[in-house]
Amino acid sequence: MGNKISTATPSTASAGIDSYVSELGDVQYERRQIDIDHSIGSARFMKTIRGLHKDSLVIVKIFVKPEQGLSLQRYVQRLEDEREKLSGMPNVFPWQRMLETEKAAYLVRQFFYGSLYDRISTRPFLTLIEKKWIAYQLLHGVADAHSKEIYHGDIKTENIQVTSWNWAFLVDFASFKPTYLPEDNPADFSFFFDTSSRRTCYVAPERFYKAGTEIDQHMKQLNWDEDISELTPAMDIFSIGCVIAEMFLEGTSIFSLSQLFKYKSGDYSPHEQLEKIEDVDIRNMVKHMIQLDPNERYTAETYLQKWRGKAFPNYFYTFLYQYISSVSDSHDGSSDMGPTPNIFNLPSPLAHASDLADADKKIERIYKDFDKIAFFFNAQDDDGNESNTRALPGERRRTLSGLESTTASTILLPPTLNIPNYDSHHSEKYARKPRNQAYEDGALIFLTTICSLIRNTVYPRSKLMGLDILLALSEHLADDVKLDRLVPYVIALLSDETALIRANALKTLTQVLCMVESISPINAPIFPEYIIPNVQPFATDKEVLVRTTYATCIALLAETAIRFQEMTQVLINDGTFATADADTNDLNIESIYDSSMAELKSILQEQIATLLIDPESAVKRALLINITCLCLFFGRQKANDVLLSHMITYLNDKDWMLRSSIVPFSAFLESIKGIGTFVGGRSLEEYILPLMMQALTDVEEFVVENVLTTLTSLSDLGLFQKMKLWELVGVIAPLTCHPNIWIRYGAIGFIASTSKHLPQTDIWCIIYPLLTPFLISDVAELNELGLLENIRPPLPRQIYDQALVWASKATSKSLFWKIGRKKRASDSAASSKLEIRGPGTLIRQGSLFNSFMPSEKITRSEEDEKFMERLRSIGMTLEDEDKLVHMREYIFKVSGAKMRQVLIVQRSLMIFKL
Repeated sequence: MGNKISTATPSTASAGIDSYVSELGDVQYERRQIDIDHSIGSARFMKTIRGLHKDSLVIVKIFVKPEQGLSLQRYVQRLEDEREKLSGMPNVFPWQRMLETEKAAYLVRQFFYGSLYDRISTRPFLTLIEKKWIAYQLLHGVADAHSKEIYHGDIKTENIQVTSWNWAFLVDFASFKPTYLPEDNPADFSFFFDTSSRRTCYVAPERFYKAGTEIDQHMKQLNWDEDISELTPAMDIFSIGCVIAEMFLEGTSIFSLSQLFKYKSGDYSPHEQLEKIEDVDIRNMVKHMIQLDPNERYTAETYLQKWRGKAFPNYFYTFLYQYISSVSDSHDGSSDMGPTPNIFNLPSPLAHASDLADADKKIERIYKDFDKIAFFFNAQDDDGNESNTRALPGERRRTLSGLESTTASTILLPPTLNIPNYDSHHSEKYARKPRNQAYEDGALIFLTTICSLIRNTVYPRSKLMGLDILLALSEHLADDVKLDRLVPYVIALLSDETALIRANALKTLTQVLCMVESISPINAPIFPEYIIPNVQPFATDKEVLVRTTYATCIALLAETAIRFQEMTQVLINDGTFATADADTNDLNIESIYDSSMAELKSILQEQIATLLIDPESAVKRALLINITCLCLFFGRQKANDVLLSHMITYLNDKDWMLRSSIVPFSAFLESIKGIGTFVGGRSLEEYILPLMMQALTDVEEFVVENVLTTLTSLSDLGLFQKMKLWELVGVIAPLTCHPNIWIRYGAIGFIASTSKHLPQTDIWCIIYPLLTPFLISDVAELNELGLLENIRPPLPRQIYDQALVWASKATSKSLFWKIGRKKRASDSAASSKLEIRGPGTLIRQGSLFNSFMPSEKITRSEEDEKFMERLRSIGMTLEDEDKLVHMREYIFKVSGAKMRQVLIVQRSLMIFKL
């Protein structure tokens, strides 16, 4: 378009914008609610506005004709030809519609939410590999356009649109703008090219001409509708070099208009600024692109080939570009562009964007291909020519497979993934190899794609796939990337309407945070200000699944919160993280740490207390699994006051699964080992041991077996006093006759464990006499093998079951069960006395110990003899009768527990019927 246009074009202010936009028919001028013009640019050459099409938002550029009768048809035809040739190119987005009327000419394209100029200064800032990725795409787009002999003419950061997944588009092709500009009149440059008033100039220096030259004479002879369209590939290369330089210099441009003139005359060099580009290959490539002699510049395709394996990693060429291009299908639309309007029924490059399940399909494809993606990036490490794009000193290497070594080792967050054919422990295979930079950089690029897609998914299944992919990628991401890029998208899914999504998002969040080992000052307050406020509602979530998952995760979240607090303190001590008061002394720094920690514990204590009294036993079981971690978090006093006080009530719960989880151990009893270790011997004997003795006669034999396992663990840790071990052996020895093989093994294991912690005199003078009634022959050593080989055979199951029935039906006339009835009646009184007299009398007064004296004379009533005859009739021998005598106190208590359980069930049924 001729340069003379710049002196004659009227402003659109001379007429209402609405009057121009109305000529488009299906596009309306978008106004804000406060009725302010929603204009994007106010340049005199073309007015840029954002319009509203029936399908989506559009950008409309309006050129008001300076005089009636001016025909722009040849420009319209040229742009239509360009659109035809550029259609389908991955990184090129031509004008979608061109319209000329009597008053004006209009260019319409899809609206994008962010340009490269905006992206450079927007958090999270682009990393080195992302900048290279965008630069590679730009060169690819320029090369594709040049292959069709189409040249842009006005490449700058404002004319490069970047999506949320860092896919770049060259937009606003400007072949209609003048090729040549006068050096002595900057008004033309400002009119046509400086639309943003930044005074940045990326126009190639050969496009400026001096007065009196042949070009100057030719330009003066042009009419209104004439121009010299002699754009060359070298002109675009210069501009793209300036754009790449600005991107790698964090938004600092290398040329203003005056600097470009000085550069052309040899009075200025941008090389000093370019030295700030840390990557040597990128710096050399940019220097080559901005050479004054256009004949010295390569084509875009040549730059791609010559800097392969240098500025741009090999996997850009062999895999990544083709795959991301096909998955994102940049001409299928995105959330950043919205559905593409089918303007006047013209073929639209984004015609399929209205498909709501589009993001779901893309995530599913990546999910199914993930094993191949991982394999490919792992294979790249063997090339030996990948550039080091993110070498951070002391960077963490914790992976999912390494989570098992954390304090909360038993957490119900298995470090496994459901991705087909993908081994979640694959990182172990490469653990002994050097850092796989290709995988880490590729993971970051894929992360932006997945995060962009996951927020637009429709189906819960796709969101679950996306969470799995994010978790797999997190193993290969730097800590700052996890916190800045990944965590916000996972947090967004915490408010999903589907309970399963919320639960899985919480698990993913917990695992990702667990893998973080370093933080930056900006992320120091992430727990109190961001994480905790977003997970707090889960303690009272209406869905049991979500509350259970939260109970499972809260221990590890608490542990991680402390670790983050400690890392913050290190930053403060090092002076990296400035406090509000710069003159804060050491004492104040310590008080800040203490107050922050106290506030954190207070918030989590409230959450844990809510979970401890949850009406669903599944929530309580999940919380108990990592009780040791919570004890460490609260400290001894809080552990006693908050945790132990609630746990005592759990053994009276009607749900046996709360008393004993299915796998691998009893939830309560397994937690006893951890909490007993932490609260110490005194609390163990006063509070915990009485509960374990009560559980030893539980109806569910699996609970009994877990009691024995836990007692063995506590014994191995040396938490019992010597006299307490004597008493416990006396209680547990009769269980070696139990028909349940696991209970027998548990009893033998405990006895063998005690022998390791007692002196030989105690073993042979006190422990061994207690075991004599249950041994076939003498043993030389009280170990597991010796006891297993010499212990008496168990009481037959049929005899044991009938004995339980007999004990439950025994009347006051029975003498065989008389001791048991007396002990049952005095249990509560004995318990109160125990608390007053101290832990030393625990078992001697209130347990089985006194019932197994060898000298005790057994008497039977007539009622007893009838039951004994019945037992003999089903096979009871004299040896079995002797075993029954030794186990009668245990059997009597178990029968009582069964009767109480039956009464509870009957009462519940009566209430239900009412």
